[in-house]
Amino acid sequence: MFGTAGVRGVFNSSQTPEEVYRLALTSAFTFGRGSYGVGWDGRKSSALLARVVAAGLSAAGGEAVLFGLVPTPVTAFGAREEKCKLGFSVTASHNPPEYSGVKFFNGDGMELPKEQELRIERAMVVGANMQSREFGDVVHREILEMYYGRLMERFEHVAGGLKIVVDCSNGPGALVTPKALEALGHRVTPLNAQISWRFPARPPEPTEQNLADTAVVVASLGADLGLAHDGDADRLVMINSAGKVLPDSVVSILALRASARKGEAVILSENTSSAVEDEAVAMGCRVVRSRVGKSFAEIEKEGASFATEPSKVVDPRWGMWEDGMYGAVLIADAMSKDPELLKLLVSEPKWHYRQVNLPVSVDLSSATERIEGEFAKFRISEVRHLDGVKIVFKDRSWIMLRSSGTEPKTRVYCESLEQLRLEELLECAKKLLQDVAAPGNGSH
Repeated sequence: MFGTAGVRGVFNSSQTPEEVYRLALTSAFTFGRGSYGVGWDGRKSSALLARVVAAGLSAAGGEAVLFGLVPTPVTAFGAREEKCKLGFSVTASHNPPEYSGVKFFNGDGMELPKEQELRIERAMVVGANMQSREFGDVVHREILEMYYGRLMERFEHVAGGLKIVVDCSNGPGALVTPKALEALGHRVTPLNAQISWRFPARPPEPTEQNLADTAVVVASLGADLGLAHDGDADRLVMINSAGKVLPDSVVSILALRASARKGEAVILSENTSSAVEDEAVAMGCRVVRSRVGKSFAEIEKEGASFATEPSKVVDPRWGMWEDGMYGAVLIADAMSKDPELLKLLVSEPKWHYRQVNLPVSVDLSSATERIEGEFAKFRISEVRHLDGVKIVFKDRSWIMLRSSGTEPKTRVYCESLEQLRLEELLECAKKLLQDVAAPGNGSH
């Protein structure tokens, strides 16, 4: 039931209000009486499903604390500040407009570990009467202003700040990022800052293709950089002054430099660029790899000071959640204090990295032997199964195949020091997956 980040589906098709009600009811029954935070993004379905979640929580005797229309990181923040049992962010994040979803956070503002997700899933199949004899209250809390105030307290005003274009993806990140950067002394041009469930300007996933028009605006305005969110503002992508959409590793490296210290552990998802690992090692940090979407789970265990995956950063000193708005302010602050960091935005990358999403569903566990056999010609150094299948080659190139946790797709991540080798590996992966996904060859 749970995917990489909560529970998602197509609204009123693979995810219905009845299912969401039962999910909220079961969650409150499982975790017991207390307060439960509820925030939602700008999707049409989210406003409805947030009320459905509140009804389920109330029916189980829990208090539903409504945070309103807010970015997902604000819901995580609110769950911590209000000492909630759980926080529910009703969002489908970067997925297309027809999708709906619910993300879960614990009382520390951290996404639920797998064992807690399993607790809810097991309770869902029991079928017992979970309704309380007394309904819980439904109350409202103004959490957005508290989040904004705390964010401002962490950073100082800068003189002669940067010229920044901020693409808010017609999502609730528009309520925070442009305002915060401008208040801190930067010259900000907001784009797509009108919240709309239709996402009229561009699809909510901040890919290079989807950000093509934004990149043109950044270059034409002579901005120092562009910043772009996804639909709920937990992601952050950067564009340089020439209008080039930068690799996700640039965001991670800049945030790493601003957050981590020598000798500390940093958590990198399995699909994070080797460029980030090289930077962390050069800084004297200890690198720990994690599953995609679960980097937060390793922070406490490793005593880490930083965690990242492509387009997402976690600074535990701020909070245990992925936060594109905080990341935007953190990076802008670091670059305004050290102009040398701006050179990272225009330097040629050492590593060539690409992600491809293929519309095929494959049982990777049963196809591992076939996958290894196909890639053997590239001289395999190591095969890892931390998250899907990741093959590392002797020339340090790597390719990773992973089933999407939010859509019926297989995600392919690949990186190499040589562009030609990158293309060879990707082409091999595409042909292999299409073959394996054919009827009778491991598809499902």
